Amino acid sequence: MQDYHLNKIIFYTLFSFAIWQPAYSQTDRNQLALADSMFKSNRLLEAEKIYLPFLDSQRNENETIRLKLAYIAKSKNDWLQELYYLSSIQAEQDRPAIAKRLHEIGDRQGLSGFQINLFDQFLWIYFTYFPYLMGFFFALALYVIGILSFKKVKKLKIKAYNLYYLAFYLLFLTWFANFPSFLQYGIITKDKAYLRDYASSAAPVKQMLKKGNRIIHWRKKDIWVNCYFQGELGYVKADDYLPIN
Repeated sequence: MQDYHLNKIIFYTLFSFAIWQPAYSQTDRNQLALADSMFKSNRLLEAEKIYLPFLDSQRNENETIRLKLAYIAKSKNDWLQELYYLSSIQAEQDRPAIAKRLHEIGDRQGLSGFQINLFDQFLWIYFTYFPYLMGFFFALALYVIGILSFKKVKKLKIKAYNLYYLAFYLLFLTWFANFPSFLQYGIITKDKAYLRDYASSAAPVKQMLKKGNRIIHWRKKDIWVNCYFQGELGYVKADDYLPIN
């Protein structure tokens, strides 16, 4: 009898979840449609309040939302928020138009690290042609593996350096496919922050950072984060910056 009631409860719980899940999704879509309508009507602050809860979602509209929030920040003369939203898009999909706008903000605020350089141009090529490059590299790897497999079947001698080359090539392929994930960017949000030699407030200051400076960060150690800025490695406090990807 208890099993019967338990199964009944589980059934109704799953049934209710299945019924209400589309409703919540429909509610979200209605909210976004309302925000879009307000955005088009130039009711930007009202639209911003609706967009913000969806900012961290994995929806397809996420990039569009960040672009709209960047526009709203620009209309409020909040250059730091605009810098943050545009940088978060740029970190995932480097684009010339966004790079140009970041460069303009950086110049106006006297910030370094936003100038368009050869590395930006490399990223534009990387993101634009990534599917084709990966297809070519992957096909080449399959071709080499096919040749080595054929030699194995025919019991022909496979030289050791051929296997080493293949292993290094596969490592390169893995690195190339995941290259953007190694660049973890952050924006300094404090008026004054310090890049220190090691993770301590008593450590020598290597550089003084200002609000809006962009850093590359890696591992966290207590309240400190290992980072890179303008050719120097050091540590900044975790609450001095905001990660953008």
